[in-house]
Amino acid sequence: MNPPFSFTIDLPVRNDWANIDLVRTSILNCFAAVFNDLDGCHAFAMVAGELLENAIKYGDWHDSERPLHLRVWGEQHWANVQVENPVAPDSRALQDLMESLARLETFRSAEDAYRAKLLEVAAAPRDGSVGKLGLARIAYEGNCRLKAEVKEDVLSVTSHMTF
Repeated sequence: MNPPFSFTIDLPVRNDWANIDLVRTSILNCFAAVFNDLDGCHAFAMVAGELLENAIKYGDWHDSERPLHLRVWGEQHWANVQVENPVAPDSRALQDLMESLARLETFRSAEDAYRAKLLEVAAAPRDGSVGKLGLARIAYEGNCRLKAEVKEDVLSVTSHMTF
């Protein structure tokens, strides 16, 4: 039996699309060196990358000097990833994100939420009035729980995954 362990990765990440794949690959490689569940490692790296993509896409980068912030921490049977980015507290993107996360909580499982979102997107007009799969896909494919919190002008989105 392996002795218990914990880990933490805590770093600022430049707001640059090229960094998403660098971070995703780095997390995958670190986790693959520690955990036996390679599928779980891929899923966790995907969640981290997708949360970084959302932060870059929907963050308020106009007047902010604040970088993205990535924090990964956990123990041998669970892990969290948290991405922080500047946000305009009154933005439509922030409101949509909070509504999407609240909607995910109304389903019995992430799979049920993802199926419902797939049906909604498939039935929607192509005018962009229905949000994309984003967070529902992350929760389902990553087998994780997502939560978000806003403090002043910083959004923190955290996922929790068990192995």
